[in-house]
Amino acid sequence: MEESKYQDKELLLIDLREGVRTAFTYVFNTYFHELKGYIATICGNNTMAQEIVQQTFIKFWTKRKNLVIKGCIKRYLFKMAYNLYRDQQKQKVRELQIIKEIQYRATLEFIENNQSDTEQKIALLNQEIDKLPKKCRTVFLLGKKEGLKYQEIAERLNISTKTVEVHMSKALSRLRNVLHHY
Repeated sequence: MEESKYQDKELLLIDLREGVRTAFTYVFNTYFHELKGYIATICGNNTMAQEIVQQTFIKFWTKRKNLVIKGCIKRYLFKMAYNLYRDQQKQKVRELQIIKEIQYRATLEFIENNQSDTEQKIALLNQEIDKLPKKCRTVFLLGKKEGLKYQEIAERLNISTKTVEVHMSKALSRLRNVLHHY
């Protein structure tokens, strides 16, 4: 009896405005699956489609007292669901922009902090290199800054390759200890 009554759009709208649940149930049962299929086609996600359609019916129910539907109810619901989907997409875009901005700022902050740490480490290393014994410092600088091989250092300083190894080992060990504590 109720279903045939609701074939008349004006009677259906009157009952909806008055909060008659059978009128809402009729609309829900009539359009839910078709509306869900439409939104699922647009968004490609059944779970999201179901949530959007549920939100559509919740919004439809809360706006029932002021419903003004010029065309058919189906078109009204489809438009409402589409608008909800579009609004969600816009919100996601805004959220992604915010996330990207946060990531960008965090990266800049990391780089700045890391650069500061690097500069401090370099200054500390230079101080420690200056504190090395003269011969040890000379061997280290020739090997690490000028890129000479142990044999070339030995020839230039007129010392044995083994002595170069000892000085280099001592310098590296001392510098590692300093950096390890930093």
